Amino acid sequence: MDLIRFGLLTVSDSCYKCENEDKSGHEIEQCIKDEKSDIAKILRGQVCYKHIVPDDKFTIKEYLISWSSNGQVDVILTIGGTGFSKRDVTPEATKQIIQKEAPGIIAAMLISNLKITPLAMLSRGVCGIRDKTLIINLPGSPKAAKECLSVIASAIPHAVDLIRDNKERIKDTHANVQNNIVAEIPLSQGQDKIMSCLASIVERSRESPYPMISVEEALQLIHKHAELLNLNDTSEEDLEKCHGRILSGDLYSKYDLPPFRASIKDGYAVLASDGKGRRKVLSGIKAGDTATAIKLERGICVRVNTGAPIPDDATAVVQVEDTKLLKGTSDSMEEKEIEIMTEIQPGQDIRPIGCDIKKGELILKSGTKLGAIELGLAAACGYKKILVTDLPKIGVLSTGDELQCPGTTLMPGHIYDSNKITLLTMLRENGFDPLDMGIALDDESIMVHKIKHALKQVDVLITSGSVSMGDRDMLKPILQYYFNATIHFGRVNMKPGKPTTFATCFFQNKKKYLLCLPGNPVSATVTMNLFALPLLKQLCKDISMPTIVSAKLMSSYKLDPRPEYARAILKWNDVDTLPLAYSTGNQISSKLLSCKNANALLILPGCKAEKTVLQQGEVVQAMLLGFTQWS
Repeated sequence: MDLIRFGLLTVSDSCYKCENEDKSGHEIEQCIKDEKSDIAKILRGQVCYKHIVPDDKFTIKEYLISWSSNGQVDVILTIGGTGFSKRDVTPEATKQIIQKEAPGIIAAMLISNLKITPLAMLSRGVCGIRDKTLIINLPGSPKAAKECLSVIASAIPHAVDLIRDNKERIKDTHANVQNNIVAEIPLSQGQDKIMSCLASIVERSRESPYPMISVEEALQLIHKHAELLNLNDTSEEDLEKCHGRILSGDLYSKYDLPPFRASIKDGYAVLASDGKGRRKVLSGIKAGDTATAIKLERGICVRVNTGAPIPDDATAVVQVEDTKLLKGTSDSMEEKEIEIMTEIQPGQDIRPIGCDIKKGELILKSGTKLGAIELGLAAACGYKKILVTDLPKIGVLSTGDELQCPGTTLMPGHIYDSNKITLLTMLRENGFDPLDMGIALDDESIMVHKIKHALKQVDVLITSGSVSMGDRDMLKPILQYYFNATIHFGRVNMKPGKPTTFATCFFQNKKKYLLCLPGNPVSATVTMNLFALPLLKQLCKDISMPTIVSAKLMSSYKLDPRPEYARAILKWNDVDTLPLAYSTGNQISSKLLSCKNANALLILPGCKAEKTVLQQGEVVQAMLLGFTQWS
């Protein structure tokens, strides 16, 4: 499909007068232009026109008519002027110039926004067609404008095809839609099955049907069922784009390192057989110079810098500190004669060819995660591009009626969703590029729709919430009845994180992985480290393992019946042989503050009759999470 041509019209008195910055227009422009943006990947567009106008009906109409004339742009997005204030006239201006209304696009934005805030019902946006141009009113705030565009982005390319009467593209899109319809239980029948599973609040099961397994058994099940993804096999990428990726295939050095005999010190290349004494200084060689043409004779030396090549017949380098200047040039700019004050050993301070790495030597094994040092090593050995495994596509979905997006007005009984940004950031810190799949309310049809929407785009879906024993925790039965998922485990003997669930299903003939984490913030972060990251690493051939160290407790711990993963700060010092483990405070699973500054999870055993408390000074195992600290 040809690129979709966009026109962006910001409607704002204050921006027009340069009293405020046009943040909304910039946000939408980046959504369209930024190749890394998910919206941009869907739209495949370019911004042809961009302008700011005041809240004036005549001016708005003038631009809409001008840009839509002769098909100059395919889509005009107006931004702002859709509210209730006296100057908000964008919808009125749009209605007067469009020839066909397209209310479904506005309805889609409204339905999506109502799930975030009931105040969305106050939006008055209009959408319609003039000639061969689609015109859509977006709200004025940067966040709301971006959210609305993300909701309707998938429909815009098809709308443009319909307006252009691109019959071939229209036919292909309809065929794809038909092929992507998943055979599923109708919602009405699914409701019966879900409700029969959950039963009424009074009749619901008091005990989970899933057996309690150990963390080790859970990891074994993940290892057993996680197959290497066919991530378009491999792609050859520039080194600059490979940070955090997984190397595909062993890498061998193309050259000897160093590729020439090099000086280790600033000093003089000499014949070792000359011994101590006076030397005439022939010339100077610095790093980057060529030394092969220089011939050494008895009583002659050559000044060299660290890393510089040395003459072929030089047999040693004497550092500057072991010499004395005897004579310089008349202008004192060059040395003419020096005296060597120490005995000389053959080969001293010379790096032989290939002493660091030999040509053809294995430098990186397939499956290595590529960090700064690995990429530097590849560059040093002559590589500009290398083969890497594509990363799995990952989605993160929060669930819960009580959740709201940060930045909205908090309603009674609600909390802001902290899990999603925490999990998304953890994934990015580990080299992945996850998608934000939003929030799913504890409503059957909404949750099914959200999961289906996510599975169309990702290989792995990570959710938080709705997996415990509450009367609204319906995620597991939904996965089973709507997606025919196999739940490999649904309870783990650990604290926090007991209801963690791992499932797989086939969706559109592809195997999908679902890791459902508990909703409590600490539980979500702990289980993300213990289960989600190992799953993702296995899927993309990452052979790295978490680092486990022994640590000395700096406080006592009352042991829980379940093995516990307690957040702690490890500190190293010059006195103790082991790092010291300091508790981050109250370990309750809802207290995200206990994760602040934590760089390790202490692996505490379950209590037994003979051992109910770990005392200060005892040694436990700890899994490192991030940077360590020196006290």
